Amino acid sequence: MSLLQRGICSAAQTPSAAPALRRSPPAAAALYARAAADPRKVHGLISGATRARALLSLHDEHGTSFNHVNLANCWSKLGAAGASERSWLRSDDGAQLSALRAHTRHQAFRFDARHVSNTAHALATLELRGSDWGPLWRGLERVVVARTRELQPPELATTARAFATAGYATPALFGEIASVSERQVVQFNATQLANTAWAFAKAGIAAPALFDAISSQATPRVREFEPQELADTVWAFAKARHRRPSLFDVVGKVSAWRVKEFTPQALANTAWAFATHRHLHKLLFAAIALEAAPRVRELEPQGLANMAWAFGKASHAAPELFDAIGREAAGRVGKLEPQDLANMAWAFAKVGHDAPALFDAIGKESGGRVGEFEPQDLANMEWAFAKFGHAAPALFDAIGKGVSAEV
Repeated sequence: MSLLQRGICSAAQTPSAAPALRRSPPAAAALYARAAADPRKVHGLISGATRARALLSLHDEHGTSFNHVNLANCWSKLGAAGASERSWLRSDDGAQLSALRAHTRHQAFRFDARHVSNTAHALATLELRGSDWGPLWRGLERVVVARTRELQPPELATTARAFATAGYATPALFGEIASVSERQVVQFNATQLANTAWAFAKAGIAAPALFDAISSQATPRVREFEPQELADTVWAFAKARHRRPSLFDVVGKVSAWRVKEFTPQALANTAWAFATHRHLHKLLFAAIALEAAPRVRELEPQGLANMAWAFGKASHAAPELFDAIGREAAGRVGKLEPQDLANMAWAFAKVGHDAPALFDAIGKESGGRVGEFEPQDLANMEWAFAKFGHAAPALFDAIGKGVSAEV
């Protein structure tokens, strides 16, 4: 279960097996047809539906009987659909949901705090955030702003994370959420503390008083946090540049002992957070290096670059980890962004770990993309190659031509 899903009130779950993507069988359609146009009976039909297509068929046939509660419950069920159905629902920017979207937009003003929170959670889970969905997100925002004081900790955290995930966070919305969250933070559980911090950092909206309050609650309670929540919390504080050494001290100790429970991405995010925060917890970095080395294949290309950069920033030599990253990254440099290429080379040079195959791959890849690099990234790249004496004709010729063209 994702962090976004925890601590909220949701409708009945769909079966774990991937459902077939088809319309409801005739018997179910007949049952819908016989149902009275009564929102209470519609509620029962929604609760009994186990497939996304059945829910959409129900809305097609009984949409005029859907009240705001039915709409919110329908979205909750859709958000809890299996992976194959979620993929289908989000295809073509959710075109098959257009009728439900329009209906919800016109009824959203009737939502209470739980309805709007669960609907936003479903939309974010389904990754419905294109331009066609903007009016609905903005309508939900207006409801949240008007009803913020009705939100309880589960709804506050879930709503914040949903809007941040979808990219529809605004200062007005998050200002209201921050104000209410500060007063209720003593009631937040570990998941809600982590989700709230992550949401504000992801949205890039400063909330120093809220982060102070979260830190005061999280520091003595870190043993209540799941590994992903520990990673998300320190990532958020580092991303927001909100220094709290005492929080990082205890998270570092707990994470070092629980490092085997972390996913490779959570390990990379934790290392990045501590390096960015300039909190060089040697025990934690040693534990991450030992655990991550045999698992680097599970990291995305950016995760590889972030892991290397974090250890370089911390000046923490970890030969086995750097060997593993070098072998894995050499074949995946084409998927790295220019800054990640520069950071990778810089990190290896910073800890003095030569990796000829990796540097050859970086040099060839970067040579054709010099125009995409920032000047500082190119300077870091040149320094890294020079430190090991690596010849990279394609790269340095391209850099030279770029300089000549500017002159």
